[in-house]
Amino acid sequence: MLGMGMDVVCVGECIVDLIPLGESVYKACFGGAPMNTAIACSRLGLKVGVITCIGNDQLGDFLLETLKTNMIDVSRIRRLNLRTTISIVSKQRRGEVDYIFYRKPWSLSSDTEYYLSSEDIDYLRGARLLHISGFAFSQKPARDEYQKLVREAKNIGLAISLDPTFRIDVWPNITEAYEVYSELFRIADIVLSTYRELRILLGIDSIRGILDLCSKYGWRILGIKMGAKGSILYMDGAISSLESFKIEAVDTVGAGDAWNAAIIYGIIKGLAIDEVVLLANAVAAMKCMRVGAVEGLPKLEDVRRFIESSSRPKPLRLEEFDLDLED
Repeated sequence: MLGMGMDVVCVGECIVDLIPLGESVYKACFGGAPMNTAIACSRLGLKVGVITCIGNDQLGDFLLETLKTNMIDVSRIRRLNLRTTISIVSKQRRGEVDYIFYRKPWSLSSDTEYYLSSEDIDYLRGARLLHISGFAFSQKPARDEYQKLVREAKNIGLAISLDPTFRIDVWPNITEAYEVYSELFRIADIVLSTYRELRILLGIDSIRGILDLCSKYGWRILGIKMGAKGSILYMDGAISSLESFKIEAVDTVGAGDAWNAAIIYGIIKGLAIDEVVLLANAVAAMKCMRVGAVEGLPKLEDVRRFIESSSRPKPLRLEEFDLDLED
């Protein structure tokens, strides 16, 4: 089968990020949450394939070549006679970012026009994990097609990893978003999300309250990303948390996607929970030292050297964290 031997298949949007370098100066960078995660997984040493749609234009060429250069199997990428989707990154307070997207519902571009084929289903056979982005489910026809693909993956026996990647302005309305995410949460085995996304989509403010939902939804693993504050990982009943590494961040775009990749690596390699969190926080920190979602992604040996040369982050005190955390 086409996907035989793949550790992970990443599914969803593949786009170009325009990242500000200064006043009126932007850098065109590789982007799309599941594709950033794909490259990060490959850099760590996993075998990775992707399923996505890109435009038959120069931006699409750039995305395709970036994936190939990073040893990603691109045999299930569609090239459509549409423009490649673009996002303009806007830097916000505290190092956070926002995005302006040029795709549905604002304009027609490639990432929302995915269509399922039997070859895609065959491609999943032999893979170990499917990683999906909630962003990719925001617009039809891609939503309906990706839902079919996820159901087929579940039937095949793949573990389903979900990054919500929630951006309200790409959805028709908030009610529709809640309905789709509710379904995705129920089918996922692994959820890798920001704390803010979980608060919005689940309507629960406390970390403890969110962790209690793991049994309700049947999540084997829940990762909670908190940016500069740190992260929390629930895995098979155990909980581990760490502060972030102290660095001078240049660009935070894609840091959460890098974190996801390290969690996926740890799952596939069977690492202990404390080791997985340490690795994930280190990979995310290293990404933030370079501009662009994939430019700073490290290889495994580089991560190990970074950890050895850095002060080890301290565990978070969850009972205090609920009181201190802000949007």
